[in-house]
Amino acid sequence: MSDPLMSRAEYPVYLQLRDRLWTWIEQEQLCSQQKLPSERELSERFGTTRVTIRQALSQLEAEGLIFRSNRRGWYITPERLRYDPSRDIGFNHYVTEQGFSPRTETLFKELTEMPPWLSEITGLPVGTPIYHVFRRRYVNERGLLVEHNFINPAKCPGLLSESTDLSIWKMLKEQYDLVPDHRDIEIYPLALKGLEAESLNVNQGTAGLYIHRLSFDQEGEFLELDREYWLHDALKISVHVGSRH
Repeated sequence: MSDPLMSRAEYPVYLQLRDRLWTWIEQEQLCSQQKLPSERELSERFGTTRVTIRQALSQLEAEGLIFRSNRRGWYITPERLRYDPSRDIGFNHYVTEQGFSPRTETLFKELTEMPPWLSEITGLPVGTPIYHVFRRRYVNERGLLVEHNFINPAKCPGLLSESTDLSIWKMLKEQYDLVPDHRDIEIYPLALKGLEAESLNVNQGTAGLYIHRLSFDQEGEFLELDREYWLHDALKISVHVGSRH
């Protein structure tokens, strides 16, 4: 079957189809997290091959307009969350204040030993006991990120016996009187791989965003390292500088 769009050579066929497909989505007024028809149905609707429709869908995914859930299909991407790294507030707070519903699921938690890479950035000896909590976090029931929390157990003994499906920072503050005195934050794009991709139900190599927060307490001692792996279409960085008039 030949592709009827091939006669239009202004730009690649899949980009022409991308425009037609997005126009159709807007006309149909498909809303946040609504499922698109199958690739077979879309290829028949637009009179093209499944290869070309998949290229067009992948282009919309790269632009953050739709997303794919493995073995489930394609969906409309919800509005991005605003994240301000200069504000010291937790996930549940900034998700809720934007009108969304947060949920956290602990996938595992353990007391383990400080690995060399973590020893290098915390200053604690290799082999020092360290809590490791691995969680998946949802917004409106879509899993948007997974995070590794490495927490200094000398500061908060017994933490693993508590629920970590809620805010760890709220627990540290209310039960252990701990608040971060300062943080080092890094943010950069990366490809989701391994456990992180599997836990978010996306293909290996899917585009993602990495946020690294290294926190120290009031005494300047290591408190926690938070390593977050976000879907690339889930977040926008928004920082306010200066005073409002």
